[in-house]
Amino acid sequence: MPEKLFCDFCGTEISDDAEFCTKCGTIFIDDITCFNHSDDDAKGVCAICHQAYCKRCGLRVNSIFLCNEHSNYEIYEGMARVFGTSDEQKINYLKSVLEENSLHPFLYSRKSTPLNLGGPDYLAAAHLTGDRDGNLVYEIKLLVPCSEVLQAEKIIDEIDQSTLG
Repeated sequence: MPEKLFCDFCGTEISDDAEFCTKCGTIFIDDITCFNHSDDDAKGVCAICHQAYCKRCGLRVNSIFLCNEHSNYEIYEGMARVFGTSDEQKINYLKSVLEENSLHPFLYSRKSTPLNLGGPDYLAAAHLTGDRDGNLVYEIKLLVPCSEVLQAEKIIDEIDQSTLG
């Protein structure tokens, strides 16, 4: 039985011929250059677009290497937010469509309790997740593995265009 190999950075199981870790973007081979700067060594492979980038063009976000273009995604344990809403029916519909397309969506929701509504973060939370009157609005986040982001966004955009058009 062949010995299993794991990424030294994140511990994900990898194949013996892998050039990079698809979960965290760690590069396993030498002489990989930046997609944008062919004279610069790549420091990682974007977990979303799978292109290699140098330190000027990419960075680690929550232990995952992302290019500058994709570095603003919310990342939770290797999953990226592709959609958010307080409409449970819509988010469950989108989740089912992504599953039908062989993707691996996950719903994340964190509801506040009276215990965490009076702390110092309350005003920031109200500003970030509330409406204009200061009423809290809770977002349900639709997450997919980073490697599925581009495909999931394409499907969601097609659904939005078909319902708007």
